[in-house]
Amino acid sequence: MITVSVKNLVGAIRETDAFALPDMSSGTSYLYDMVYRQMSRGQDVRLSSLDFDAFEPEDIDSFSDIYSDVIERNHYAANGIASALRSVAPASKAVTYV
Repeated sequence: MITVSVKNLVGAIRETDAFALPDMSSGTSYLYDMVYRQMSRGQDVRLSSLDFDAFEPEDIDSFSDIYSDVIERNHYAANGIASALRSVAPASKAVTYV
C-alpha cells in the first residue's frame, strides 16, 4: 500500500514554480492567443477571423516546437501525477485526543 503525506505533498506543490511559457515572438504569441488558447477552451476558431499578416510560417513551426516541448510534456507529467494520486487508496487512522 502506498502512503502519501498530505503535508509533504502540499509543501512540494507550494515550492514548485508556476508553469510559464517561454518567450515567444509576436507572431508565435498571436498564434497562441488567437488559436491555441481559444481551441483549448473549446471555443471555435474561424480562419476568417485570423490576421494572416500577424504571423510568419516560421511562427507556426516555433509554436509547434513550444507545444511539443513545453505544453504537451507538462500536460503528460501532470496527468501522470494526477493518475498516481487517484490510485492511492484512502487510509483511515485513529486519532487520539488528549
